[in-house]
Amino acid sequence: MRRQLPWLAAVIIPFCAGASAYVALMTLHMSNDPMPLRPPAIRQVAIEAPPPAAPELPPSEPSAAVPTLSQSAKHEIEQREHALASELRKMWTTDPDQLVNVIDNASMSAPVTPSVSMLLAIAHAETNGHILDVSEAGAVGLAQATPIAIRQENMFDDGKMFVTADYLVGSRAYIMKKPLGDADTIASLIVARDTADTRAKALQLLDSAFALRREGVDELSLLEIFASPRYAPSIEDADQHNLSVLRRLQTLLKHGSRAQLRAFRDKTRREYRALKQTQVVTWARYQHDLIAKRDRMLEQHFHAPAKRVWKEDPYEAGEYLGDALDVRFSATKQAAFLVRHLERKAQEAKKLAGENGDINEMTAALYNGGSHNVKRMLAGLIVSLPETERYMKKVPATARRLELAAGTYDVSHERALR
Repeated sequence: MRRQLPWLAAVIIPFCAGASAYVALMTLHMSNDPMPLRPPAIRQVAIEAPPPAAPELPPSEPSAAVPTLSQSAKHEIEQREHALASELRKMWTTDPDQLVNVIDNASMSAPVTPSVSMLLAIAHAETNGHILDVSEAGAVGLAQATPIAIRQENMFDDGKMFVTADYLVGSRAYIMKKPLGDADTIASLIVARDTADTRAKALQLLDSAFALRREGVDELSLLEIFASPRYAPSIEDADQHNLSVLRRLQTLLKHGSRAQLRAFRDKTRREYRALKQTQVVTWARYQHDLIAKRDRMLEQHFHAPAKRVWKEDPYEAGEYLGDALDVRFSATKQAAFLVRHLERKAQEAKKLAGENGDINEMTAALYNGGSHNVKRMLAGLIVSLPETERYMKKVPATARRLELAAGTYDVSHERALR
């Protein structure tokens, strides 16, 4: 029996170990845990064909091929600017692309602004794109601004302005001679034909002359910061003299003879012509001095002939001169001035044109001739202003042409005018 125990142990112990392993494996197989050594069997399930796919929705982010609203707006602006520049080029405008760009930027930056076509029409009429021009009246730049106009729009505080004694004397003569011209016109009616009707008409015109006597006088006060202490009193003295002249004319119209009116007319005319000569001579000297200063500074800064500088790169030259010499040479500042000043003139035009008047024509007339001249023309004190009358027709016509080129012309407005 003892001899058989080793053999039994050799048989029974492996058998028991195998049985224990079998039981453990069965337990794992019946549990939810996967077998560590063999992957679970995969059930074969029949899958039905899916229904037809719905149309694919567009992506939530815009595609690069689809422009955003800002891109579309920018593209439309660029197209419009290109059309305006192309039309201005046909009108022999210098640097039309830059002109359109600087005017358009100024217009978009302003809270209230006239139409871009009207702004461009004024700029074209004033300088034809020669933005460094200086006129015989002392007006400068893209919009041909005067020192008084710059002060009116509060655009001098951040820059310089070239104003000399010649300009001040010429400006005073230009404004203060106008009541004398009115007196000359009125007295000449009686000198030409002395009747009850002409005397009545002369007295009616004299009422307008009194009302317009100080038109433009208050604007001269804007120049006092450039002048000596004697400037303001000299204007007051001239204003009082004009008042006495008109009062003398009033007395003569009521009680004076034709001969007395002729003597009055001749004396007043000499005074008027002397002031006009002063205006012309002093403004011509001012124009010459400013042009010489402009060209000298350009040559020193750019190391090239002035004519070549303002021909090849006038906008860069203008910005330099605007900072160093006179704010009116800067095209960007002049464009901003033009937006403000033309809006001012448009508001004045609404009052003067009346219900049936053309606002654009009156705006252009005021920009060119000034309210002191236009009001006198409307009152009959000035028979005609040929340059202003041409200007007030040309500018709206140019604006319409530009609007047609850019596709922005409002046909309904034309029908309303008819």
